[in-house]
Amino acid sequence: MPSSWQVSLAQLAGLIVLLPFTVTYLHLYYYTNIQNEYCFVGPHTSLISGKNYNAERSDSIIDSSAVADNEVIASKSPGDSSQIDVSQLFGIYTPQQNQKRSKSKKNDRRQFHQTYASAVSSSRWGWPSITQISDMVSSPTSQLSHKNGSKNLHQPIGGNSIAFVETKESRKWCIESLSLGERAQWCSTEFTNELDKRTIYLYPPSGIYTKQQSSQSSASSSLSLATTIYITCPTPTLQKQPPPKKTRHNEQLFRENKNILFLIRHPATVLLLLFNMGLAFHYWNQRVNPSLVCKQYSKIVDGHEWWRGFTGATAHFEPLHIGFNMMSLHTLGKELEGEYGSINFFLYNVTLVVMTTIVMMGMVYGRIRWYQRQNNDSKILQLRETSSVGYSGVLFAWMVISTLERKQPTCPIPFFNDVCFSTYSFGQLKFNIAPVVSLFMAQFIMPRVSFMGHLAGIICGFGLHWGWPPIELGSANVLIGGVFLLGNLFWRRGVVPVVPLTPPDDNDHDDDNQLLSLLLESGQDGIDGILMSMPGSGDVENGNNAIDRDSATSTTDPFARGKAKKKEREMEEMRRKHKTVESIRNLIGLVTVLSFLFFDWMSSIVLSQCLLLAYFIFGTRSSFIVWACTQAKVENDMITPEKQRCGMIWRGYVMSCVLAIAIDGMSVAGWIQLQTFVSSEKTKLLFGLVPSLLFMLLRIAINILGMVIASKVLHDMGQVSYISGGIFVRVFSRVLTCSKAIGDGVFLSQRPLWTAFEGRGIRLGGGELLARISRSRSS
Repeated sequence: MPSSWQVSLAQLAGLIVLLPFTVTYLHLYYYTNIQNEYCFVGPHTSLISGKNYNAERSDSIIDSSAVADNEVIASKSPGDSSQIDVSQLFGIYTPQQNQKRSKSKKNDRRQFHQTYASAVSSSRWGWPSITQISDMVSSPTSQLSHKNGSKNLHQPIGGNSIAFVETKESRKWCIESLSLGERAQWCSTEFTNELDKRTIYLYPPSGIYTKQQSSQSSASSSLSLATTIYITCPTPTLQKQPPPKKTRHNEQLFRENKNILFLIRHPATVLLLLFNMGLAFHYWNQRVNPSLVCKQYSKIVDGHEWWRGFTGATAHFEPLHIGFNMMSLHTLGKELEGEYGSINFFLYNVTLVVMTTIVMMGMVYGRIRWYQRQNNDSKILQLRETSSVGYSGVLFAWMVISTLERKQPTCPIPFFNDVCFSTYSFGQLKFNIAPVVSLFMAQFIMPRVSFMGHLAGIICGFGLHWGWPPIELGSANVLIGGVFLLGNLFWRRGVVPVVPLTPPDDNDHDDDNQLLSLLLESGQDGIDGILMSMPGSGDVENGNNAIDRDSATSTTDPFARGKAKKKEREMEEMRRKHKTVESIRNLIGLVTVLSFLFFDWMSSIVLSQCLLLAYFIFGTRSSFIVWACTQAKVENDMITPEKQRCGMIWRGYVMSCVLAIAIDGMSVAGWIQLQTFVSSEKTKLLFGLVPSLLFMLLRIAINILGMVIASKVLHDMGQVSYISGGIFVRVFSRVLTCSKAIGDGVFLSQRPLWTAFEGRGIRLGGGELLARISRSRSS
């Protein structure tokens, strides 16, 4: 029967790894196989090495006849634009628009035309993140896409197609290419079983397609092309029996439910709608005061309550407010989520919440500085205490993007349909004045709305459409953790003063205060040396900083001997904790370096791992300072600021680690579901799918181990309170409790629960009564 910490580990892994993996895998499966019916064509690569099986053969095999063939030599010259490259076949193939899958046609022999050619990238290697995968497979019709140009996945390009070929001898699917200078064909295995006339050919079978030798083409030309390619298509490929016809009794089976269809095709919009409406109901049901969750300059900047950026953006307290915002979110999500992909659309929303808060606080800071020059204290106080709530800032950003994506002019003024504004292009940048007009119209109709909050949304909308920040930097696992770390390092630098501490009169604490002084003066580089100078560290002794254990044990005073052993046990416990944290820090550093080899070095999964390493380094140093101060019995008013700073760092690590592990699980789902397409986009994969999956599992395990250490440190320092609560405990309560249970089970101290009494006995009570009894007996 598994122990409690093993059950907690299973719960934690299921919450932050399996749940994101399952949701992402199901979404990608529906999006590619059912909704769009994509067929992916890519190289035949190895699952272990990640290399193309035909890479060496296509370059090294040159027949003598190929040397004599001037056309082949010219085609393989580097400067010729007609160079034979089988990667032209790679990409996405979709059925013709007028030949969607027929449920009643007996022989549905649809052709699949290439609608997107893979942009083969040779400059960077490594497996991509889920944001890059979603950007690859979504429709590249916006400047937010990283693809060059604005292509449409529904328009055929080139002369490549997949068709069903049926002759008297065989039946098979073949991919034909007219852009390689010859009618080259790669075909699947033949259908050997006897298929009756009622068989429906739905999709090409997934697997290896072998190049067919043509008698019309020269042998030298056939050698210059890859012999095999790999195709992945939806299943099943065949349907033996046609579906039942529509009758009066089963007509409802064929009727599409628009609400369910919207739920399946726009999951990010539905999730945001439910989240905002659920929070609005919770705030109304609990009678929450808006001042507790709103955006306010004095709370966010001066009070360092950065979580208000999320609670303020998702808080609504009036029916009209939540109604208008959710209707706008429904309309914009229905329009834009299909273009950018559900995953990236959701992550962009999280990015816009952070960006609008930063821009809004920056504008308030600028106005405060302006009024400080004019000595207008009333305006300064008003700006500091002004509160705002609502999702309107993010919606204004999406409104800007929607306006810039439209081809027709936008008319922002109600009842004035003739007052419209067109979009102007300045190179790659687009601009339209319509969102600014909408801002002033909203301010005129409803004076209570937040002007700076909406203006911040407009600024962020233009910035996001112009390509900043990139999707990898704007991903939740990078942006949130990065902003939190920078804010903690530069805005909340409460540290213990680095000054020599005056030893108290009691000589027992002299060594501890000198140890603390050395620690604060030497910093992180001198930690190892200081630990070696502690009692019990070996034969190294360092004068006044070490206690002579021989003299302590040889003394006849039992109190001195007990204090020396107690101090030695405390120092040993301190060394053990520091060694454990340092070992895990080294493991995190190792997987961070290896991540640059396995994954795309500009992806969010690599950048987030670098953030986790930075968090752990700063957290380790701050924790050791707190431990040393506690051991040295420093006053609470001196150790409290550093303890708060340490708690902030470890809370940021837990938050960033949960986001990083969730994105890692989503990325793994993308690799498994879209392996062929990823291989067609990434030609330089140093490792195949299997080694990359194993390394990702190892990285997730090490990050979970680091999160367990962070949870233990937070609980030991009293930085987690389940009674008073707080936004951090409310959101990550399940993660904290599971991590603490795992830490208690794995890192449980092996010290005995009791120790034998040592020293002189002291009578604690009953002295006067015993004295009377003894006197009475003597008399």
